[in-house]
Amino acid sequence: MLTIRRMMDQMYWANDELLRGLHQQPDASGEIGKLFRHLLIAEQVWVTRLEGKSSAHLKLWKESDVDSLEALVRDNEQRYKRYVEGLAGADLDRMLEYANQSGAKFRTSIRDILIHVALHGQYHRGQINSALRKLSGTPVPLDHIVFARLDEAPKS
Repeated sequence: MLTIRRMMDQMYWANDELLRGLHQQPDASGEIGKLFRHLLIAEQVWVTRLEGKSSAHLKLWKESDVDSLEALVRDNEQRYKRYVEGLAGADLDRMLEYANQSGAKFRTSIRDILIHVALHGQYHRGQINSALRKLSGTPVPLDHIVFARLDEAPKS
């Protein structure tokens, strides 16, 4: 359970850092906004499923500007924190039945869903940083080790 909580904490941090970093970029729209929105909507899709609701109404790919995504970052974080806090270690192996966006039925463990959410976000944050480089922007340092080092920083 500790590893899952740590992965989720890193996800919240990375979304916040990316949001902050994108606000400082000269041109963080177009493909960057679309990728960041996709990442956040995918998080929303999965937490909606984890809460036992249908995610069919959520559209994974759509244009967006970065400024409109802050509320989604905050809402996702609150929902995941509430969900994960309510889990016991044994719950991670419980199987969840759900339908994907096309209606196909699946059955996956809560553990694998949470791992997927964390890793899926890392993948797309990397894509966003790559797009920033192409636009001569500044990539946002989001590696897990950067997050881990926050615990090691001297406290003042």
